Amino acid sequence: MAQSTSKSRGNSGGNRRSRGRGRQNMRHAERPLSAIAPSEMLHGPLTRIDDTRRRNHRWPMLAYLGFGVIFGLVGALICLPISMVAFIPLGVLITLFVAWLLSKWAPGGPGRVIGGASVQLGQLPRVDVLLDALSTSFGVMTPGITILDDPVRNAGIYGNRMAPTIVVTTGLLSSLDLIELEGVLAHLLAHERLDAVQRGSAGAGLALLLGPVGQKASVAHRLTGRNRLWEADEIAVLTVRYPKGLAAALLKIENGPLPEANSFFASRYYASLRWLFIDPSILRRSDEEIIGDLDATSVRRRALNER
Repeated sequence: MAQSTSKSRGNSGGNRRSRGRGRQNMRHAERPLSAIAPSEMLHGPLTRIDDTRRRNHRWPMLAYLGFGVIFGLVGALICLPISMVAFIPLGVLITLFVAWLLSKWAPGGPGRVIGGASVQLGQLPRVDVLLDALSTSFGVMTPGITILDDPVRNAGIYGNRMAPTIVVTTGLLSSLDLIELEGVLAHLLAHERLDAVQRGSAGAGLALLLGPVGQKASVAHRLTGRNRLWEADEIAVLTVRYPKGLAAALLKIENGPLPEANSFFASRYYASLRWLFIDPSILRRSDEEIIGDLDATSVRRRALNER
């Protein structure tokens, strides 16, 4: 389905969708919390939402500067025998240049390796209706959509604050009913509400740059953001008020087909990007893998079923 979608229908259509629908929903982007939740819901994770948003907003630039400092020190130390006077200015220049390069590349890195075909407005009417309604409920911009032709059941969100993109698989769309799909889309939009889309994309982009090191679970998870999926589940179910829908979707996702050899979810890139997706636990469903990991799919499903 997705593979047969042409590029001409892809990128330009996706951009039109994002720009056109984005402008319609810009007025929702910074809506006060009280406008999206009744007063009796202002407890639990909602009381921390502003702190979480501020932390997620600051993190990318601090990470870019941190990486820049490392490269700046290395570059300055290499040039130290040549000129001691230039040590500090050179280090500062390299730091700022590397931080600037990373800020331009890292958030878009996941989109470049995930691929897929952009979807125009009207091609997925069931998703369009849900996204429009949920975007208003969450007070966020309506994201663009990319679809992967893959029987694996998964979905994620990446991009920056002004151009978020949801990626869904054909396997997910064909297997979920309306309530389950609402739960999945609510989870993805909760990342927007938490200002976690750019933070997660920046961290995943840095993990990609680190190559084999960034494919290690501990490194990729820390860079992308620990507990980000758990927090998104909390905000999602408080907004739609039906945790069983998301729990049922996660169960179907867990019981879905495993990725084939040519699947993106079997590639080395997915190891660095897995925490951008609602199911990061593909091929990693053993008890040893999920101990202490609140983002593991089975842990989150069990917690939702207890609500």
